[in-house]
Parts: sequence; C-alpha cells; structure tokens
Amino acid sequence: MTRPVRPVPVRGLADDPPFTVRAAVHSQVAHLASPGLLGHPDAVHIPLTGHNLLLTLTATGTEEVVLRSLRAEVTDRLPLRADGVSLARTRMPDLVMSADLLESVQRAVRAYRRLRGPDVAVHLDASPAPVLAETAAGSALPLTAAPGTSAILTCAPVTDDGRWVRWRLTAEIMCAGRVWRPWWDLTVTATTGLTRFGPDAAPTPAPVHALHPDHYDPGDPEGRRAASETDGTFEVVAHTSRDGRGVLGTPSRPDPDPEPPGAAETIRRAAALTRAGDLSGAADAYRSAAEAGSGQAAYLLGGLVRDRGDLDGAARWYERAAARRVPAAYNNLGVLAMLRGDLDAAEHWYRRGMDAGDWAAAVGLGVVREKRGDEAQAEELWRLAGKRDVPNADQNLAVLYQRQGRHREAGELFTRAAGAGDVQAAVHVGLRCHEAGDRAGAERWWRTAADAGSAEGAFYLGLLLVRDGRAGEGERLWERAAERLGTPGRAVARTPSGPEAGTTYRVGGAAESGEVYAAHHLGLLHRERGDHDTALGWWTLAAGAGHVDSVFGLCELYLNERGDLAECLRWAYVALEIEGVPVGRVEALAGGMRQVAEQLAGAGGAYEPDPGAAVEVCSLAAEAYRRLTAHDSAYRPAWEEAVRRLVALAEASGSPRARQRAASAAARLRAAG
Repeated sequence: MTRPVRPVPVRGLADDPPFTVRAAVHSQVAHLASPGLLGHPDAVHIPLTGHNLLLTLTATGTEEVVLRSLRAEVTDRLPLRADGVSLARTRMPDLVMSADLLESVQRAVRAYRRLRGPDVAVHLDASPAPVLAETAAGSALPLTAAPGTSAILTCAPVTDDGRWVRWRLTAEIMCAGRVWRPWWDLTVTATTGLTRFGPDAAPTPAPVHALHPDHYDPGDPEGRRAASETDGTFEVVAHTSRDGRGVLGTPSRPDPDPEPPGAAETIRRAAALTRAGDLSGAADAYRSAAEAGSGQAAYLLGGLVRDRGDLDGAARWYERAAARRVPAAYNNLGVLAMLRGDLDAAEHWYRRGMDAGDWAAAVGLGVVREKRGDEAQAEELWRLAGKRDVPNADQNLAVLYQRQGRHREAGELFTRAAGAGDVQAAVHVGLRCHEAGDRAGAERWWRTAADAGSAEGAFYLGLLLVRDGRAGEGERLWERAAERLGTPGRAVARTPSGPEAGTTYRVGGAAESGEVYAAHHLGLLHRERGDHDTALGWWTLAAGAGHVDSVFGLCELYLNERGDLAECLRWAYVALEIEGVPVGRVEALAGGMRQVAEQLAGAGGAYEPDPGAAVEVCSLAAEAYRRLTAHDSAYRPAWEEAVRRLVALAEASGSPRARQRAASAAARLRAAG
C-alpha cells in the first residue's frame, strides 16, 4: 500500500468558516475494487476494521474552535466483491508468493507508518447509531483548538460485518457563537482476505488485528496484546476476486508460441553440432528453424551469436524469441542491455522476465537497482532469488554485504555459494582462506574454481604455486587462463538449463578478470627471463583489455629494449585514455616524456638527436599535463612550460607539421583560460 494515509473530502461547509477540519484514513490493509466492480466509475479503496480515522481541527481565525460531538450512522451494507487486498507492511514477508508482487511489497515497507492508539472507538454495528458527545463519561470530547493551533482526534471505526459498510460521520463544531455540522462519507469492512502462516501449523484465517497489532482490537481496547504473538509468521496477500481462487500463487509462465513442424529435430541436430565443436553448422541449423518460426531456436541462436561477441546480432535473435514468448529471452535481453550500459532498457526487460516468473531476471534487476543506489531493493531481490538457488544471487548479495561492512554475513554467503558451485564465490573463499593463513584451503578452493573454468581461480592458484616453487604448473594455469582473454560478457554466467533458463548477471563488472592478470604476470615472467618478444605478446593482450600496468610495461619495453619510439608513444596515448589511471602514473609519464624530448632535441643524451621525434614526445607530455590540469589546477604551470617547450622545438625543427601540432597545443592552452 503506497498510500496508507488517504484524505477524505469534507461536506457541508458551504461558507468560509474560521477553521479547517480535515479527515484522513490511515490503514495498514484495505480491499481494492477496480473501476466498475462495485458500480462505481472509480477504483474503491475500502480500509479494514480497526484503522485510524484522523480528524484534524485548526483554528484559522482569532477565536477558539470546539468540536463538541460526533455522530456515526451506517448508510448501506452491500455485498463486497473486490479484486484483492493491499497491505502496508512493517517488513518484507518471509515468502513472496509471486514475483510480480515484489516491487509493490517493497513500496509498502517504505510507506509504512504505525497507527496511533485511538482516542475513541466507533462501534458501527451498534444500534442505535453511536453518538460521541462531550457529556459521555471518559469522552475525548470536546476537542478544542486555540487560535492559530491544531488539535487531532483519532477514531477507530470497528465492525464485524464482512460486507461493504458505507457510513457517515457528522461533526458538531462551535466557534464565535455559531454551529457548523460538516460530514464525511466513509467505508469500512471486516473481511481481511488474510491468512496466518506458521512453521508448525496449517494456514488459518486471521482478523486484521492479528497480523497488524496496531489495528484496534475490540477484545483488547487498551492495546496490551504482545506483538511477539506474531513472531514466526508471515503475511501473504490473498485473492478475493471473482474467480474464487485462494492464495495468489506464483504466476505461471506464458506458454511459448507453438513450434513449427520439424523444429525440435533441427534443434537436436544443432545441439549435437555444438557439442562436436561445429558452431558454424549449429548456427546454420538454428537459423533455419528460427526463420521458420521457432522461438526456441531463435533463443539458442542468440546465445551462440552472443558468445561470438556480436551483441547486436544476439539482441535481434533474442527479440525474435521474446516475440514468440520464450520467457528467458526477456532476461537475456536485459543482460545485453547491461553489457551496453543501458540501465533503462535492462530494467524494462528484467521486469518482463520477472512477470514471466523467471528468477534469473530478479538477479539482473537487483544489479540494476544496486547500480542506481537502491541497495535495499537489490538486497531483497538477491535474498529471495538465493532461496531459489538462482546462480549469482548469493554471490551478489555477499559482495553487497562485504561493501556494507557486514563481513560475517558476507562470509557465510560466499561459502554457501561456493559450496553450491558458484566459481566466483569459490575464488573469494580461497582469498579468505589465504588471508587467514590457510594455504591448503586456498589451494583447494582456487583449484575448484579453476577446474570449473574460472580464469580468476586459475590466476590465483597459479600465483600460489609459483610462489611455492611450482612455477611450471603455475605458468600452465596462467596460459590456460590468458587464452580466454577477450571473451565477451565476462560479467555473466549461463544457467545450464536450456532455453527455459536465462543468463544471470554478476555484480562487479568484468568479474573474471583473472585472464588479464594472468597475461600480465606471464609478461613479467618472460621479461625476467629476457624473452622480450613473448613478454610483449602477453602484455599486448592484457593492455588491449585496459590493464594499466601492462600498458606502461609496453611503453617501457618498446622504448628501452626495442628502441621503437612510435610504438612507445602509441601505448602512452592509450594510457592517457584509460579511465582511473592513478595521477602519479600520469605525472611520471609526462615527466619522463619531457626528459626524453630534451635528449632527442640535442646531442649528449641517450638517444640520437631527432628534432621531429622530440616534437612528438614533447607533444605527448603537453597532452598529459593538460589532462592532469583538468583535475588539478596545480599542474597548470607544468602544462604551460611543456607547451612553450613544444613551440620552441617545433620552430627549431622547421617542420610545418610540427608547427601545426604546436599551434594546436597552444590553442588548447589559451582556450582553457
């Protein structure tokens, strides 16, 4: 219930009185009837018995205002037909029966406000109609508001009638010798549509005050019933619609469109070709079935195309599958949108997947919400998906807990996920073992991950073995991991259940970055052996994936070992483009390039004089200082000096191209102010 407090329009105040009086219904649970269901053109919101009716009296003039009496009169009792119930909850339930209820439940938790203890109870089943007056013993009336102040009276309407009870509340208000009698038309019902569930008992119907103890209970007017009576139970929305069903269950997945004749046999043949390694033949077979109208073939072809790195092609085939109502296609379209960084599209497709009952989509939606700063919803999505053993749910939740400092909970989840076969969790448990000095445990978990295909597990295991003197085995592990460098979609893991299951998304970006680390360490290993060609090969692979240390390693090797200034400068510009490079590394690069430029400008240095090359190197130094200045103005003098030196070197070189380059750098400096 996203609006647990709802205003009620006041009637009978035609003139402009020296006060305002407002009524609002505050309820934790209400029946909902869609437009037209009860003969009304609008939706009807019917609060349950025992809620708060808040009357707020404000004296807006110079005289005090007095609410002297209230009269409650039932105007109608009609059969109740509703579409469902809406609850404001204190917490998430222990079970959500339907994926499509999850978001509304979370909104209800955020909107929850505890009910007030009522000043008066309005017993609507009494006859004659109840009148609350100032003369009654123990009455909360009169209610007085001094000039410029407000007073609040809290009523609790009470009924045992399961019908749609419509009633009118009339007030008598006095101010400056005049009397006003405004009224409000209200509704209430005692039908809850709720059931109490417990671990050791059969489900039983329950009145609203049994599940929401702050609703007024006529049997406990002082509100002494302990809230602990509800411990160990959870609330489930019940279905009270015209179809007569009981508890609202998980929605069934939509049946995909019928497969065309012969599609099943073609899909089996394509699967056999895939197992045999003939991916091209498999793709052709899937394509023929998909173009004949097979949603399953389109889905499976989308997976093959995605694994080749063609995200646009994969999206086209997944969209075909989604159009034929293959449930997991919605989820995988969400995954592709995540890989592109399009959170809006990802959320759209993940929600479509959840509507189809796909809990893999709940994992992806949790990633979207986490990226948007809604960690509470992400946590709940992953917690619920984890209970269903959805891949990556526990892993993602553990990463979130760890970031929040909830280390014990994170550790338990990592261990549980690792035991269930999550290779990334196994890597993390190995790290925890290693930090605790348990080298045998670290090796065991990392080997488990590596054997399951984790490049990160292979990297850490290889590092452990190299440091233990088992360099041969460690190097082979690194080579096996680095061979996978560049595989697309490293942040996802496929659920091995065929076209009925979607791909799940893992938090942390390219989680299996072990292939990059392995390639970098292989480069280090071969450089130490003096095998610069092999080192360059491995570092080029790692640098292509954005590994900063490998990029700088290439700059150094090309300059100092190969004497290839052009390649050095090419990789130096790559370093400037990598997001998040430490400022100190950029500053060191700029300073080093300035020194190289000076040596190239004259005799006596480590390099043969080359005015043109000096300009190229000094230009890179100026660009590095420009980017540093954009983040910290303290680098401005160094940038200005680099540009001045660049202009001088360009003039001395006599090269029109060099002068043009220097002029462009000087123009950027002037434009920056």
